[in-house]
Amino acid sequence: MEDEEKLSQCRNALLVFVINNIENKLPIKEEEMREILGKDKALLKECLPSVIQTLKKVYGIVLQRVPDTRKYICYSQLSASSTAEYDLEQIRHLTLLFVILSYLLMKDCRVDEDQLFNFLKGLRIDIDEEHTYFTGNLRKLICETFVKQLYLKREKSDSETDMETRYLFSWGYRATMEFPPKDVLQQTAGILGKEARDFVSIYNKYCSNDNNEEPMAVD
Repeated sequence: MEDEEKLSQCRNALLVFVINNIENKLPIKEEEMREILGKDKALLKECLPSVIQTLKKVYGIVLQRVPDTRKYICYSQLSASSTAEYDLEQIRHLTLLFVILSYLLMKDCRVDEDQLFNFLKGLRIDIDEEHTYFTGNLRKLICETFVKQLYLKREKSDSETDMETRYLFSWGYRATMEFPPKDVLQQTAGILGKEARDFVSIYNKYCSNDNNEEPMAVD
């Protein structure tokens, strides 16, 4: 009975820890969760499945391990396009993030940092100037915050021909969970007044398996 009570207390402690770390959207390290349980690996292994189930069933929150790491992310089962659970600043950040993810998706590859920033500047979003809507330090938001939250990946170019250090942006793991690419494609196409099918290669990659549809032919 005492063992079961201790196990229940450990589960609750771990649950509270995870919930308290959801809002900042930073990955939760496995070692941080072990610290809560007295660095007991076996106890974490025993408690974690129950915590994951409770988060999903009671709170609608998914706790998922990031592949090839000992880190976990939390995200809502609700679509990220639903703004009901966000404050104004978070909505603004998500709007900018959606713009960036849409651009990266349409390029269907990693994009050079300067290329991304020039695209944003074309939309009158200069990351080194104050913006009336997004406000704050946009360079830090894009290059640091979104990267730490795993919405974006920012990696050094491995090209040996580059004279200076170049960085490339691509979708981060959290983005693939919260923003299904097919949904981003459909919304972006709608904004552009087109159908998702009009973007043939991207549509074939992310949407052709839906409802057993045949891939679109490339002209």
